[in-house]
Amino acid sequence: MACGPKAAARARRCEPHASITVVEQGTTVSEGSCGLPYYVAGRVASDKALLIRTPKYFKEVANIDMLTGTRATAIDRVAHEVEITNLATGAVSRLSYDKLVLATGATPAVPAGLAGRELKGVFTLTKISDANAILEALTASSVRRAVVVGAGLIGMEAAEAFKARGLEVSVVEAFGHVLPALLDPDMSLHVEKELAEKSVHLYMGQRVLRLEGDEDGNVRRVVTEQETIDADLVLLALGSRPNVALARDAGLAVGVTGGLTVNEYLQTSDPDIYAGGDCVENVHRVTGAKILAPMGSTANKHGRIIGTNVTGGHDTFPGVLGTAIVKVFDIAVARVGLSERESAEAGFTPVTSLAPGFDHAGYYPGAQMITVKLVADSSTGSVLGGQILGRGEVAKRIDVLVTAISLNGTVEDLANLDLAYSPPFNGAMDVLHHAANVVRNKLSGQARSISPSTVNDRIAAGDEFVLLDVRSQQEWTDTHIEAHQCRLLPLNKLREEAGSLPRDARIVTMCRTSLRAYQAQRILEGEGFKDVCFMDG
Repeated sequence: MACGPKAAARARRCEPHASITVVEQGTTVSEGSCGLPYYVAGRVASDKALLIRTPKYFKEVANIDMLTGTRATAIDRVAHEVEITNLATGAVSRLSYDKLVLATGATPAVPAGLAGRELKGVFTLTKISDANAILEALTASSVRRAVVVGAGLIGMEAAEAFKARGLEVSVVEAFGHVLPALLDPDMSLHVEKELAEKSVHLYMGQRVLRLEGDEDGNVRRVVTEQETIDADLVLLALGSRPNVALARDAGLAVGVTGGLTVNEYLQTSDPDIYAGGDCVENVHRVTGAKILAPMGSTANKHGRIIGTNVTGGHDTFPGVLGTAIVKVFDIAVARVGLSERESAEAGFTPVTSLAPGFDHAGYYPGAQMITVKLVADSSTGSVLGGQILGRGEVAKRIDVLVTAISLNGTVEDLANLDLAYSPPFNGAMDVLHHAANVVRNKLSGQARSISPSTVNDRIAAGDEFVLLDVRSQQEWTDTHIEAHQCRLLPLNKLREEAGSLPRDARIVTMCRTSLRAYQAQRILEGEGFKDVCFMDG
């Protein structure tokens, strides 16, 4: 409910005398659906706060006719007419059009063969009515255990919402880690740690086989390939599918993603019919590939462009970068562009950095840690994507990366951005600067690194190497990796005691944020050691 009203409102501002009609099968016309998890959690007090605009507002302020409770059932492209049905009376009529806009959105992706999906207590969450049904179930019955199926954006927000309501929460995900469409596995570990600290039970790499109920038809269990999980409430958060049936029946082209095919003007295969929002496919600005981007932010941009163009304009939509951000309890998690895996799949040879750091000067009160994973093309240095998470300020930094990628920026460009600096707001060198410089050092051959997951795998396999912890004695005492490969040699003693290290062994240096570890790598190489790298992150 973003693209359609936005297109109508923009069209009215562009053309004050046009006849504009919006057909909506529901009773509301402009919902803030992205706020639904926070309404379920109780952080948004009333569903009325999520009603952005009413039919009365559109009529009185914009002279736009809102036909609610009415479904568009067919399009006659030759006659330029839409068949509509009043859902209350069953009356069928036709509306003529010069330009038609399809903003039919998407439907929750619920596997057709999932047994038990009809049980009481099984929900999806896309509309205010869904949220109210969940809240009614929470108050009307003894719900203690909630299972969220799907660890994507909605799944993470819902898990927090159910914990806020005092429920025991489990999350089931078919892929091997949370937020699989957003994060690489090394970054998702941070999110899984946060969830574990908040007592959310995770069942990763498990596909749901069926839902089981009791004799009264209430859901009671979620059965996966490996587990049976007790449940009083189940939320299916498995993504969405574009609603294209109306358009397909009218002969409009549907793309490989399942979304409607549109050009840069957001015209469908019929130039008099435009489409936008969750029902269309978009161009990824890095790869040029067609993708789905079911985001309210994208739908609003589509709506404005369509409203301009149906009234004679020629605005174009450049595509998307897959930008997303989500709150997971006390951390923010964001991504833009391509992940490391996606970069390789798209034919790039990615080089990455993991850069933890404070979100502002460490000595200024309130500094919080964030971690940046930067992905760049090894042949050009172009920034391909990034993932940022932590308790500190994440949103502004992901938006910096959005801008850099949109302008075809390189890691050198990113490293030299003149970002705002003052101790309460930033360090003299932002974490993004550090992340870019690590990639630059790797590209120049000065820095050689290994991922934490690879180190962990080699420890588990019993490989022989030296994991050299160059932190202080106190840091080591507080916490360190328990492995026979690990030993302590503080950075300030490294030059004088380098001779105690085996010259024929592989040495992996490590510290808290990788800065000292990189310094240690350079010191050891200066001392003649040949096989040295540092652990990222």
